[in-house]
Amino acid sequence: MSNSAATQRRRGLISEDLLNFRWLEEIALSPDAARIAYTIRRPHAPSNGYASHLYLHSLADDNCQRLTDGDCQVSSLAWSRDSRRLAWCHNDESGDSVRVLDIANGSVDSYSIDGMPLRELDFSADGKLLAGARWTPMRNDQERGAVAGIPQPTVKVVRRLRYKQDGIGWVQDRYKQIWTLQLDTRELTQVTHSECDYSSPKWSNAGARLAFVGMAREQNTPLGYGQILTCDYPAGAPELLLPDWQGTAFSPVWGEDDRYIAFAGHNHPPPVNRRNFWQPHLADVTARRAWKLNESIDEEVGNYAVADQRVSLSNVTMKWAPGDKWVYFLLTEQGATNLYRIDTAGQTECLVKGDCINFEYSPARGGLVAFGQANPASPGELFIWQHGESRKLSNLNPWLRDHKLSAPESFWYAGVDGAPVHGWLMKPLGFDPSRKYPLILYVHCSMFGWDFNHEFQVYAQAGYAVAYFNQRGTTAGYGQAWTKASEGDQGGADYAEIMLGVDELVKLPWIDAARMGVTGGSCGGFMTNWVVGHTDRFAAAVTQRSITNQISFFGTSDIGPECTGGETRTDPWRDLQASWRQSPIAYIDKVNTPLLIIHADEDHRCALEQAEQLFAALRWRGKTVEMVIFEGESHGLSRGGKPGNRIERQRRILDWFDKWL
Repeated sequence: MSNSAATQRRRGLISEDLLNFRWLEEIALSPDAARIAYTIRRPHAPSNGYASHLYLHSLADDNCQRLTDGDCQVSSLAWSRDSRRLAWCHNDESGDSVRVLDIANGSVDSYSIDGMPLRELDFSADGKLLAGARWTPMRNDQERGAVAGIPQPTVKVVRRLRYKQDGIGWVQDRYKQIWTLQLDTRELTQVTHSECDYSSPKWSNAGARLAFVGMAREQNTPLGYGQILTCDYPAGAPELLLPDWQGTAFSPVWGEDDRYIAFAGHNHPPPVNRRNFWQPHLADVTARRAWKLNESIDEEVGNYAVADQRVSLSNVTMKWAPGDKWVYFLLTEQGATNLYRIDTAGQTECLVKGDCINFEYSPARGGLVAFGQANPASPGELFIWQHGESRKLSNLNPWLRDHKLSAPESFWYAGVDGAPVHGWLMKPLGFDPSRKYPLILYVHCSMFGWDFNHEFQVYAQAGYAVAYFNQRGTTAGYGQAWTKASEGDQGGADYAEIMLGVDELVKLPWIDAARMGVTGGSCGGFMTNWVVGHTDRFAAAVTQRSITNQISFFGTSDIGPECTGGETRTDPWRDLQASWRQSPIAYIDKVNTPLLIIHADEDHRCALEQAEQLFAALRWRGKTVEMVIFEGESHGLSRGGKPGNRIERQRRILDWFDKWL
């Protein structure tokens, strides 16, 4: 068969192709820059789940070996400071453990962890201890003990504001605490003991102190929305690094001489600080004060690109390699996520940028950085950067070369008040400019970008054009003012800019304005609900894991109080009418568009009751509506749900649009 004939017979992607993907997740470059440890995750069809495995790549000869076997999960990679040992969290049929590989002889020690697993591992300077975080029950003396002969009740007792967390479930009296594991004695020691969630433990380079983040998620508390604490180990009590800090501080990392701690954060006080950007800061450990490293940075640390290939989205981290003057971080910019570094004087360099998403990274001494990079044609590959050059080290999804892909086309249009709005358009496969095509508009409040999206490719294969915009209110990538522009105006100028984008698209002769659908999830579900309550220009809609009622969302979402205040600039008690005015269900009598509602019964971010309210109101009014509830799934169904459910979700959406468009 000729190459041209083979090319003509290639198809695009279908929902079932999900089972073929391999995803690069964690990356850990050894401090001596000799080896890269990384994890690969892929669907495991027999269990309707996933397996992840650990790999080790030698940079000396590019030899790569797989270190784990069987149906297991690997996470939380950590190198010892001398690069002689590699630790990770391991889960398989025998339970949770911490495993430590001796690089020299290849032996692996396993440390069983009873109860909740130990994660977020970090080696002490001498290599004798691992610090980590784990969910820990907190004793409450007010609770009655079991009484012999009396049947025991089954109750949930709630005293903390965030008593449930999406993807975790009901946490009740459990709090995430810092623990240490002493490798020679196998002894686990609890470091923190207060009713607060602690995370991101980091040992000082001298090895005598720990830094970590505490977050209570309660108003009027010192640790309400994230603060850094330090303590002398083993006997010191945790104390605030920055007693006068009013905002948030995350991802602490020690400098070489332990004089400084770099972190991502901001110094805006609560409660309306959720949309303030986390940016690079430096703290003087002795003086207990901090400052922003580069005042000209007007973007947010982390990766905020929306896609369906990675479970974790943001990666808000700062990393400081031993012996290096540079602190490394990701920065979200105009649909891309770029790799940067900054020194203590604020000098800033962009190392890797382009029409791509750099989603994970790990630096080492000598200026080497291992990183993961995705683009619209690749879910992600492993790269190494040194001296201004990048080199690809992996080829995880070669099967994609046998399939056609639709390439997103970037464009800008004039939004409200002439403000430029960034958008993308994907043409259907087999595009013929003389034909008319239906359009699927995908909406979200995070950031669309130069990432690989399996779902969008499925729609392009099915004959649809796909459009998506980064209107005002987009979480990151277009400056602080743009992100905060929709606060208190949900469904106002942001909705208007989406409609202006559609106005631009329907000018194209090949877009069929009579066959347009709209869909989105989470805040994109909010906007889908808002759209169908304010216009009949779409022939069908699919709302996913959506916000329907801001008033009930406040009390039923795991982030309701902090999110509602940030999005609407109020709460139901300060201004009930404002909360109702910014709720899509307030406009339910205007909905005429056939609507499919997709939700998960264990979604604690946008609780199932949000979907139930919408369905009941529309059904009561005799509207065309259908609700599909995925069992045992959370808010992250589209990117981390069971493979069978992810495939079925795509099928349901496509069937709905095929029926009505």
